[in-house]
Amino acid sequence: MKILHLLSYHLYTGPAEPVLRLARAQRRLGHDARLAIDRYRPGDLAGRAADYQVPLVAGLALSVKAGPLAQLSDMVRLRRLLKREWHVVHCHRTHDHVMATLAAAGRRGPLLLRTVHAARSLVAGRGWLLRRADGVITICRQHRQQILRRGWQPDCRVLAIEGVVEPEDLMPADGDLRRELGVRPDAPLAGMVARMKPGRGHELLLSAWRRVAHGNPRARLLLAGRGEEEHHLRALVAGDELLAGSVVFAGYRRDLGRLYRTLDLKVILAPGNDGTCRAALEAMACGVPVLAPAVDALAEIVEDNHTGRLLEAARPELLAEAILDLLGDRGRLRALGRNAAERARERFTMDRQVAEIMDFIERLQKPKRQ
Repeated sequence: MKILHLLSYHLYTGPAEPVLRLARAQRRLGHDARLAIDRYRPGDLAGRAADYQVPLVAGLALSVKAGPLAQLSDMVRLRRLLKREWHVVHCHRTHDHVMATLAAAGRRGPLLLRTVHAARSLVAGRGWLLRRADGVITICRQHRQQILRRGWQPDCRVLAIEGVVEPEDLMPADGDLRRELGVRPDAPLAGMVARMKPGRGHELLLSAWRRVAHGNPRARLLLAGRGEEEHHLRALVAGDELLAGSVVFAGYRRDLGRLYRTLDLKVILAPGNDGTCRAALEAMACGVPVLAPAVDALAEIVEDNHTGRLLEAARPELLAEAILDLLGDRGRLRALGRNAAERARERFTMDRQVAEIMDFIERLQKPKRQ
């Protein structure tokens, strides 16, 4: 089967990694899966596609930043591409979905598939576009129900999948980073690993952590990542005596396996650009329980009081209470972590995801053949 993935992005972040993993898995099954990306802006995605051994399709700007002439050229190029023997065109962002929909207008062509990677793609104004897909994939059951409830697609044309974590990406598994980061071996340690940008919940966590530091002076909070909010967050911590003595900035880390295994508890307060919440899955695969609000995919990934804890609402007092409760019993944390690792091995596998998607495509293709 020939599958063309469209991803109007230029960086290896957000949905880029799940898209590359899927295309690679499809190629390993013998399908000719290829990828077109944003070539208008410089970025690292082309190089990472080569690492995954996923061929790129040339000739498309595929960028929201390109002007009208470049987008018109994309339309012409896409119409030509759709004349070829592509069986599936799989769109991953709104811009590439619009371009593919317009290019396919008025003709019979390949199956047009859309994956909704984030809740913002489900705002009311996007219904017209999702209705024009032959099938829609969501990254959680909650998003699937929204589409069905609004009548944008029938039940048989919407598939909810779960994210993927591959343990080999979290190697080496030995050792932790406490000595390097200046954290005592016996200190209860919670952590957030996320880009430091608005909407990720860092300030909410710091607000809650003041209560945690007062209630458990031995506890430490690790913040790993970088971004436009980093300077502001460091200033907040430096200007608060309680925070300055208990918050550690780890910077941007590539050794995620060691980083997660350093933690007793992983805190995630927003799904981010990758709606599958890969950061939560990675922590679970490393045997670390997850504390998160019960929203989007997080509500389905985390099993309350079995692989972590779910918050009814992300408020400082509730967050602080949950952290104090969990960090106060490290034996319980270890049990939750063992459950989390077992669930990650069982549920969040690439084999399972690609099988579900290929079966969905096969079911969607049957009516088109008739």
